Formats: sequence, C-alpha cells, structure tokens
Amino acid sequence: MKYFIFLFLLFGSMFCKAQSPNQQIISNLINSAYAEGLQNEGDSLKIDAGFHAQFKMIYKGENQELKEYPLNMWRSRQVERKANGELPRPKETSVSLKFDFVDITGDAAVAKVNYFEGTELTYIDYISLYKFQSGWKIISKIFHKIEE
Repeated sequence: MKYFIFLFLLFGSMFCKAQSPNQQIISNLINSAYAEGLQNEGDSLKIDAGFHAQFKMIYKGENQELKEYPLNMWRSRQVERKANGELPRPKETSVSLKFDFVDITGDAAVAKVNYFEGTELTYIDYISLYKFQSGWKIISKIFHKIEE
C-alpha cells in the first residue's frame, strides 16, 4: 500500500507539471518575444509577434506611485541597443526564464516567471496576456526585483 501511494504521488506530481497545449503556446510566446526578442536580441520582429501594441509594464516608483513603461519606448531602446552593438547579449549574461505557472481562463492568462540574467535570478515577473483573433499577446507586466 505504501508503495502504491508513493507511486501515485510521484506520477501525480509529474502529470500536474505538464503544460496544456495553450500553456505551452504561451510559454513559447513569452520566451520568444520577451526573453529572446526584447531582452537578448533586440529583434523587432519577435517583439512585435508577441506583444500587443498597447502593452505597458507597470512598476512602483520611488515614492510608491505607479509608473508605466509602454512597449514603444522599451522596444525602441532595445532596437537602438542592437544597432549600437550592445545586443545580442553575451551567453554568460543572456536572459532565461523559468515558469512557475501559466494560468488560463477563457481568453485571459497570467504567467509567473523567474527571470535570470546568466545564472542570477534578478526578477519575478507577472505577465498578463489576452487571446485575440491573431493569437495570444502579452498586454502587461508587473515585477518584483530580487535584491542582493
């Protein structure tokens, strides 16, 4: 009986971690548009494929006020960095993501993402998406910066 419970827990936890097809699509989209396109490469095609044009990153300012950073500013900055030779990032500082979860309800989704620069965990991101006729698009992001 103990053996059966152990196997049930072992295989049950393995099945719980498997992503549905839509969760995998969202994970792939975030990796391509955000990690690779925006952060590592400055690739405008990858950025445009995954982000909604009205995307905004929302963050707390110094006086606890909320600030917004729209996609067009972020995208322009990264494309300029690519033109100046600052991107793509070297392998040792490249951005990689580890997904804690992707939760989907209808045409809305949120992903909790561990953001690594090289091997260092630097942010925890909460990324929101909507599904449009053209597919899933990243619409907003909030984050927590990991302090050393």
